[in-house]
Amino acid sequence: MDETATSAPAQGRGDDATEPTFATQSEAAYHRIREAIITGQLAPNEKLLLDGLRERFRFGTSPLREALSRLAADRLVIARGQRGFRVAPISEEEYRDIVNMRLLLEPEALQRSIANATLAWEGNVAAAFHRLSRVESALDRAPDDSGGIWEHENQRFHFALVENCGSPWLLNFITALADQAERYRRPAVEMRAVPMERLIQEHKALFDAAMSRNATLAAELLKVHIRNAASHLSKALFHAGDDAAGGQAIEAGNEQA
Repeated sequence: MDETATSAPAQGRGDDATEPTFATQSEAAYHRIREAIITGQLAPNEKLLLDGLRERFRFGTSPLREALSRLAADRLVIARGQRGFRVAPISEEEYRDIVNMRLLLEPEALQRSIANATLAWEGNVAAAFHRLSRVESALDRAPDDSGGIWEHENQRFHFALVENCGSPWLLNFITALADQAERYRRPAVEMRAVPMERLIQEHKALFDAAMSRNATLAAELLKVHIRNAASHLSKALFHAGDDAAGGQAIEAGNEQA
């Protein structure tokens, strides 16, 4: 049986990180390793040796094995039989797939959220937008200090927009895609791949459309926002020094979305 975990040191996202309590050691190990992969502390293709993980995360072999098996099911880890585990690689092909799935799911969820709009939902979106705006105003001045906080608040804003959609399954898929996409966004934010002025403008336009309950406009603005960010990110990560190929690669994939 797995040991009971009262708490585990956590490297939370953003400025409101806490030390969560988990029911078991394997649950705690799963969340710790998952966070390390998503934030890039464990690099793509990095071999995950149990001895190293025990020393780094302070969990036993059994909880670590259970955690790694769950992460393999999440496509964040690759299990290679007797050769053990590795962090899943990243690739432009996978990123294009993630972007196109976001284009299918998030605008639909946003339209449903607006159709179900309540004052409570509007308040949550407004609060998330306010926090994101404060972080974005500081990101250019201190990207190293604010990058992780921006990622946290950016996800909170995007999730607030769609969380009123009424479909737990749709939200599960969107959350899984967001975690996968973060592995690509983190280094792009550090590289300042996406102009901050454009991000601010697009987030403001998206917020205004949602608050006016214009579902069609909000969905189209969200698609533009996802495509623009993906184009800049793809160029920075996969086509550095190529003036055209990065944007073309993602845009070509999006023509089918």
